[in-house]
Amino acid sequence: MCHKLKSPLMALSLGLLFGGCDGVKEEALQADTAEESASDLITFFEKADPKLKQLAKTASDALDQGNFTLAIQSINQLKAHGAKLTVDQFMVVSEAGVNVQNALIEAAENGDKKAQMMLNVQGAARRN
Repeated sequence: MCHKLKSPLMALSLGLLFGGCDGVKEEALQADTAEESASDLITFFEKADPKLKQLAKTASDALDQGNFTLAIQSINQLKAHGAKLTVDQFMVVSEAGVNVQNALIEAAENGDKKAQMMLNVQGAARRN
């Protein structure tokens, strides 16, 4: 009986969490590219703690420059400060992580050896 309740309760929880989101939160979830994520990082961290704002700017600049290594480092550092992030900021950081990964895959598919090496290293790290 308890197992049967878990799925509906999870669905209800997710529905309440995302169903109550206003337009700003929906915008945060609409970044489809690394470039859009770079812009969102600036916008959603504008009034953040100075350290978090600087990390977001570093990540944004790195995304604009195609510097995947620095972008991933900065995004991971922002994730490490998760308790200090607003819901919007957390969503923007999460989306930026997905978009930088997609950009990395696209670069590797287009022959970027450095991007391919980074993907290989990430894959090896996940297996260990």
